[in-house]
Amino acid sequence: MARRPLRGVPGLGWRTPLGARPLARGLGLLVLGSALLGTRAARADRNDLRLINLCDTSQGNGCGWVTQTPTRTTVALDAGANTRFRSLMSELGTVVAPRLQTPADTLGFAGIQLSADLDVTQISGGKSFWNGVQGVQPNNPNLSRPSSWLTTVGGFVRKGLPASFELGGGAVNVLQSGMWAVQGYLRFAVNEGFHDLPLPSLAMRAGVSDLLGTDQVSLHVYSLDVSISKRFGIAGTWQLEPYLGWNALLIDAASGVVDATPDCDAATVAATNASSSAALPRSCQAQAGTSADYGANFRFPSQSLITRSRWFGGAKLKLWKLFLVGQFSWTTAGGSSDAHAAMGAADDQSGSQKAVSLSAGLDL
Repeated sequence: MARRPLRGVPGLGWRTPLGARPLARGLGLLVLGSALLGTRAARADRNDLRLINLCDTSQGNGCGWVTQTPTRTTVALDAGANTRFRSLMSELGTVVAPRLQTPADTLGFAGIQLSADLDVTQISGGKSFWNGVQGVQPNNPNLSRPSSWLTTVGGFVRKGLPASFELGGGAVNVLQSGMWAVQGYLRFAVNEGFHDLPLPSLAMRAGVSDLLGTDQVSLHVYSLDVSISKRFGIAGTWQLEPYLGWNALLIDAASGVVDATPDCDAATVAATNASSSAALPRSCQAQAGTSADYGANFRFPSQSLITRSRWFGGAKLKLWKLFLVGQFSWTTAGGSSDAHAAMGAADDQSGSQKAVSLSAGLDL
């Protein structure tokens, strides 16, 4: 029997039922990659979080938050601790916020897009709140500072839906760390497809990004944006689609359990008797045989949402099914505060953040 030819979908460009196969393959690769990442040995890298470093120990007297006696360990944060935590989460949240590298037009009902993304985002690496990473030595925080730019790489799958909706998802890795952000979004095009008229396309989008790969914080970034774009043909072969937009970020950060005495393992201290305590670090020896070091575990107090504002612009260049997107974004300096935070008010002292992004892939 002769095989029946596949037909396109009228009005939406050439699409086939086989277009679902690349989507399944793309999702499968993301799942496989996540599984492989989840099974690798834990190893801290220079950009992984280490929140106890937010305590200044450069004077050689240890962390001033911690009080140790032979029977008890207590933690009391200093006046600036909540501000440093809030500022760090604000800038890190901007680094892993939902990606924006798409014009306002959706992919169409049968459209599928696979892409690889690269993003370089500016941070305030010289400020004290960036002490809270593994690469900074708490006893000499000026010896090795974080870079002024953090790089993320990742992959995304986007799928067109009926009624001018579009769904997308993927993941990005913060380089030189074990941290990944899993992201997803839903977009609606208010106006699109009028390419022969002097009317721009207009779209709105809601996205979310969840940070994985660290037990120091629980970080969720919610995104709402609006964008406009206009498609132009070049020599009947290329398509150029510049776009502009504005993005509101809502960053929800909650501290994990932080060990204020990382050199003392609480279980080892409790199991060591007084006669063999010399093998323990000096700060732990007086507590040998007691459970006092368990009191060194603490959390930064809960805070209100951190709000940031981001402007972005870029262009998509397409040839056949291949595309390349370049984008520049600017996030204004943080200014939100939580005056009612326990153990001291918290102000967002994050600086403005620029970012340059590239995305390349296939429109199927």
